Amino acid sequence: MGSKERKERDFESRRRLILATAKDLFVRKGFAGVTLDDIASGIEFSKGTVYNHFGSKEEIYATILLEHLEILLAELKEAMGTGRDMAERVWNSMKAYVRFYREHREHFKLLFFIDMVSNHVRIPDALLKEIRLRKLACLLELQNAIKEGVRTGKIRSGRTAARISFVMWGTINGIIHLAESRQVREDELDGLIAVAFDVVLAGLKAEPKLTLEG
Repeated sequence: MGSKERKERDFESRRRLILATAKDLFVRKGFAGVTLDDIASGIEFSKGTVYNHFGSKEEIYATILLEHLEILLAELKEAMGTGRDMAERVWNSMKAYVRFYREHREHFKLLFFIDMVSNHVRIPDALLKEIRLRKLACLLELQNAIKEGVRTGKIRSGRTAARISFVMWGTINGIIHLAESRQVREDELDGLIAVAFDVVLAGLKAEPKLTLEG
């Protein structure tokens, strides 16, 4: 291995170490409770080493978010591929989203961190764009299933798939927030998600067409 390759390997290794250390600190202390000095101390390098890889704490946080969005997108794609029809695919995606919340609970708030405009200042535009594209891709998985429902007559026309997906996205996140803020018990989460799915699906079902006889 040449010196250039070795330097590139070491650079990437330190970058991964910074992200892993920062992720652990954010989980234990929260975003506001962590400084770049804390991260540098955790990796046993100078703060300058951290700056060689990331321009700010917000950029580190956003990079971790992007990695989690990749995981979520992959799980949604898998869920959408297992259903027999539109309703089952949408239900599977909702279950996958709740499972993602449970398995990555400490990092779930990262999904909403980026939506706060004040956090954009110290995050590179290219990274912000990638995050938005991943979030859009997650919504598109849901939209595609809904479009199928309209095409096959399972969902009545007149409502755009984009609006329906935003309603579903907002509903499920609102229910998860209720559990996260302990306004409802954790063991009520699955039942509430099921009720929300039934209510939304009932409102979307295509009405039977009237026919004239005789």
